[in-house]
Amino acid sequence: MNKLITLTAGSLLAITAMSASAEKFTKNAAFVTDYVWRGLSQTDNNAALQAGSDYSNGDAYASVWLSNVDDGTGAEGMPVEMDVSFGYNNKFDGFNLDTSVTTYNYLHDNTRDLTEFRVASTLLKGLEVALNREIKAKYWYPEVNYEKFLPHRLYLDLSAGLWSFDDADSAITFRAELARDFPEFHHIDLFGAVTYISDDTPQIDDNQEDDEALFLVGIRKRF
Repeated sequence: MNKLITLTAGSLLAITAMSASAEKFTKNAAFVTDYVWRGLSQTDNNAALQAGSDYSNGDAYASVWLSNVDDGTGAEGMPVEMDVSFGYNNKFDGFNLDTSVTTYNYLHDNTRDLTEFRVASTLLKGLEVALNREIKAKYWYPEVNYEKFLPHRLYLDLSAGLWSFDDADSAITFRAELARDFPEFHHIDLFGAVTYISDDTPQIDDNQEDDEALFLVGIRKRF
């Protein structure tokens, strides 16, 4: 527990310190009716408050992000998830290779921490393909993400992926999100999303035995 608290404070202080000379440093906050990650609710279908900081310097970047989560029964510690990411977007002639590592840290003792390596490339404008590899739970998660800006300050985000464990079941996921930016309200975003995950995923979520579709709405703001 003390180690995770130290990691939280250290990561936030490091990114804040770097921002003094950085060209780009942003913060974000959001409220969502359900925190859904790759088709699985992390809050037992309840609301979540989320906040984070992002730093970039040229092609290098780092971030810290926090959200409340469901910690199950009898957990010790705080029901909080903290994600820390570091990455570098390698750019070549007409091609990029974005490499990063993310640690998913839980401030309670009912959920195992994860460490995920990611390689991604933008094939066309708004279209990204990525491959994620987790080294503790030992799964692959290939995904395709697409973002499209629409008239009237609307934008659409689509993503599809596949949970694939080394020695367990697989599951297909899908997410579609429609959002609108309101510049007259300091660029607050309102959004709604629908997510789907196929069945046979007990290794991901013990309570998930059949396919499931979830709907959520939220509000977010970048500073």
